[in-house]
Amino acid sequence: MTRRIIKLVISAALWACSEIWQAFRRFFGRPVPGTCVVLYYHVVRPEERERFARQMDILLALAQPISIENPPELTPGVNYAVVTFDDGFRETIEIVLPELKRRNIPITVFLPTGCLGAEPPWISDRSSHHYGGGILAEDEIRKIDAEPLVSFGSHCVTHRSLPTLSDDEARDEIFRPKTDLEKILGHEVESLSFPHGAFKQRHVDWAREAGYRRVYSIEPLPAFLCSDEFVAGRFRVDSTDWRMEFQLKVLGSYRWLSLLKRGRLNA
Repeated sequence: MTRRIIKLVISAALWACSEIWQAFRRFFGRPVPGTCVVLYYHVVRPEERERFARQMDILLALAQPISIENPPELTPGVNYAVVTFDDGFRETIEIVLPELKRRNIPITVFLPTGCLGAEPPWISDRSSHHYGGGILAEDEIRKIDAEPLVSFGSHCVTHRSLPTLSDDEARDEIFRPKTDLEKILGHEVESLSFPHGAFKQRHVDWAREAGYRRVYSIEPLPAFLCSDEFVAGRFRVDSTDWRMEFQLKVLGSYRWLSLLKRGRLNA
């Protein structure tokens, strides 16, 4: 709890500094750059539906929701936000989809194709908050894909951490799900999110070779800042986030955590 509060305070301070900086730019007639954050959820439980709905209302008040499919050039002064879900838990998608459709908010679901229609093998504790029930099956994916606000992406095959695998295994985890999903959906799949946010440069290179248009990490960094961006960051959100936590994440104020993470990796 203490660590969570510290993160909140630092993020609020960063937001305040950003507001001052933007005010100075406007005062001197200089444009404020547009921003975009990609949010990622895992699980929303039935009892959390109202909280999720309130979060989507907050998102609409603070940002313009867009899809990761063909994101627009960022308009100066506009905050954009993207909603994604990792893993494709059936119960979660059934809960959130009506709320997103009601608000016309696009969603991308990243699927581990080797687990479709099955229980998630990477979660052993079924009482864990990370457990969201079974994963969507092929027929459910086809039906949901008909919704204009929904798109699907690859979350590899088995949800294993790519750096722990051999090169042959990792390549298969990257290449195969794109082909499998395209057979299921009947159209191209352009996006991949790395399981556990774990990857090396060779995995990025293989994803590019496989034909993905963009891949997603879990490093909290703004997205779509340039047209040739291939690796995009994402901000983790949960339906249990405090209101101010969620607001600051939508505004990108938790981006300082990426510097902390990089510092630890370089230590």
